[in-house]
Amino acid sequence: MLKLKDSRAARYWSPPPEFAYLGEMTDEDFTLGFRYREIASGTPVEPTRRVVAAVYYIDVSNRIVRIHDPIFNRPGYVHQCFGVCQRSKAPAWHAVQLTFPDAKMALRSWIQGKDNRPDGDPLFPHVEGLLPTSTEY
Repeated sequence: MLKLKDSRAARYWSPPPEFAYLGEMTDEDFTLGFRYREIASGTPVEPTRRVVAAVYYIDVSNRIVRIHDPIFNRPGYVHQCFGVCQRSKAPAWHAVQLTFPDAKMALRSWIQGKDNRPDGDPLFPHVEGLLPTSTEY
């Protein structure tokens, strides 16, 4: 674990964001409704950091985004909900489904209501949706 002794160095070092968003999309993504959007991708050091990503807009506090899946080292799609959950009382974007290898699978999971279930899911928390501010969206 990296320890920073100098507070000046701490200002310039930033931990990686939780999600590595991808700024490119396929023709199929575009046909399905994904669009380029500037979205929040904050870190504890840079809470207002913004990136451009391929996003399927569901509503103000729900979106499906194209990310880099670090487990399989390939692009993936994940449904995120903005709000609070049991393990994190601070409002943030939380994944509420698995990372799918293609957009159709992620959309199907959301349409079938398999994401963000209040009865609980062993892998993902139930997120109580909140309206993000302009810097949080």
